[in-house]
Amino acid sequence: MASATDPPGGGFIQPSLPSPAPTASTVTPSLLPTPRTHPLRPGSMKETTVINHIDQTLLAINRRHAKKFSSAFDDQSPSASERGYESFKEVVKDLEGLVDVLWVSGTPSLQIPYLISLAVLVNSYLPEYPFSPRATFRLLRKLDSVFTALLTGEDAETGLPLPGFEHRRQVVSMTEKVRIKSIAESCRVAVVEAREQVDEPGEGGDEDSSEDEDEDDEDEVFASDEYVGAPGRWEMEAARVYEKTIQLLGDELGKAGDFCDDNMATGEGCS
Repeated sequence: MASATDPPGGGFIQPSLPSPAPTASTVTPSLLPTPRTHPLRPGSMKETTVINHIDQTLLAINRRHAKKFSSAFDDQSPSASERGYESFKEVVKDLEGLVDVLWVSGTPSLQIPYLISLAVLVNSYLPEYPFSPRATFRLLRKLDSVFTALLTGEDAETGLPLPGFEHRRQVVSMTEKVRIKSIAESCRVAVVEAREQVDEPGEGGDEDSSEDEDEDDEDEVFASDEYVGAPGRWEMEAARVYEKTIQLLGDELGKAGDFCDDNMATGEGCS
């Protein structure tokens, strides 16, 4: 049974999210929706609904990515009618939707492992598509904000504890922190390499900025940056990939990566 503090419908997987209240806790209002005030109860129907939605969407994402390179799929499969991805912008759209659902869930036990998995997918898929700067950097900024919030256990704007962090801030384990740092650093390399594949620096890879219907919204996201519209904009964005996360973990972990396998960023654990 839903509690009195739960938003209608559980607060996620709705056609549209309610407008954030002035005092609601968000990390980056321009990027992230308003989270629930309390984590989902373990074993509840709402938690099961969220888990099923995320697992099914991840399966569909993996299938669409695979169909880009192969048509060897069972025609009777429920997902057989889905076409393969044509651009990384399409991948980002689906991944970003999952990031939003996880953030709204306000449930660290779901957020931490699933967000790590999503970040690994970004690193894996990014090199296999023409570079899409607007969509890519928007998603990476959102992941940076979410990871930073989970690592500190508090809202970056208000300093208030996040749902599930009220009584303890160190919810993310040391192993998870090392993995996140490795993933973030690997992503920086992947972005730089993807940028090098673009023939003319400053262009949008598979995106034509003059025809991008999301251009105004994307520029609003970067509106606080002095270099918006300036030459080398995307190169400067690349240098800021996971900036807050890496800085936060750098001081805490130091050289912790020395005792972990270099393949950790692909999803493997410490050796």
